[in-house]
Formats: sequence, C-alpha cells, structure tokens
Amino acid sequence: MTSTETSNGHITSTPLIATSFYYSVQGQIRHGEFPLNSQLYVKTCYHHGADWIFCHGIEEGLSQLATQKPSGSRELVWNFPLQSSWKSTNPYGWPRLVLSVYGPDELGNADVAYGYGSTILPICAGHFTRTLAIYRPQSQSLLHKWTSWFTGRRPELIDPKTIALNEGRDVLRMETLGYVTVEFHTIFKDFQSLGYDSSLSRPDQLTTLPAF
Repeated sequence: MTSTETSNGHITSTPLIATSFYYSVQGQIRHGEFPLNSQLYVKTCYHHGADWIFCHGIEEGLSQLATQKPSGSRELVWNFPLQSSWKSTNPYGWPRLVLSVYGPDELGNADVAYGYGSTILPICAGHFTRTLAIYRPQSQSLLHKWTSWFTGRRPELIDPKTIALNEGRDVLRMETLGYVTVEFHTIFKDFQSLGYDSSLSRPDQLTTLPAF
C-alpha cells in the first residue's frame, strides 16, 4: 500500500499493483532404474526463458554416487534435494529441469556421461511425482560406434541443456537408457494478481511435457 495526502489534508491509501510473480519449487530426485548400470550419479541444472530470474536455491547440483543393492533391485537411490525460487513477468519460457546422468564404465573411467533427461517444472501449485525418461546419444555411424567402443569415449552432448530445446533435436539420435523419479512441491505468489491461474482446473495440466 502507498499513502498519498490530498489537498484537503486527508490521507488515502492506494494498493500496490504486482508487476511480477514469484514461483518456488522444492522436491527431490528420488531414484532411478537403469538395467545396464549399477553405479550412477546425477547433475542438475535448469533451462528457462529470458524473462525468468533465478532468485534462490540450488541452480546447479551434483548428487552422490548411488549403487544398486546386492538384493537384486535395479533402483539407484539418490534422494537428492531440489530447491529453486524464481521471479518472472510472464509464463513464457517456463523453467525446465535438466538431468545429466554420469558414472564409471568398465574401463575404469569415473566420469562418463550416460544420458540426459528434461521435464518442465509443474505449472500448478501442489505436489507432483514424475518419471523422466533418460536418453543416451547414439553414434552417428558404424565407424563412430566402433571407435567409441574401443576408446571408451561415448557420444555426449556439448551442452546438456540441448535436451530441453526444440531446435536441433531432430538431428539427434537417442535411445532410452532408463528412468528417474522426481518429486516436486510448488507454490506461487502474485500469480493470480497478473491474471494467471495456478489451480488444477484441468487433468491434462498434470501431464509431463516430453523431451522427445
């Protein structure tokens, strides 16, 4: 509220009009299922539009190395926390979470990029659980495939955020490596003041936008 003194000495109050909204996300990367990998860790980052400002939280994260249990379960448990707060003037360029999965290989290399995944952060307030597919880049030719096998250097993305873009994905060859389960809890501030609705008014709002 702002106060203004009129010509007759009275003080009037004028409500402040919000010009931005705030969006907060907390959650965790719970676990993953990868039939061909017994030890993996996860790197996190975000891709967002120019109107979005990252205010607080973990903008780039690195989990611990998870190992499958001897009991035969294929789950790799991380329980890695996610926390981010954002400010924006419009929803265009809504942030996406980008995951990069790394681990050791059979040749003893410790930091091998195995795959990438992405999902848009929930566009509604509430609690959400999502399962992300993790995609592994494939060699563009048989020669590159054999070279990769002999040298232990697998194809990888120069910028992991490429997985969250629309441009250029049509030239990428990918195969599904596994799946990662992520939990989100989201809240908004001043979102409705700008004419937007963050309620779960439609069931399809819960659908994850696919990376591929």
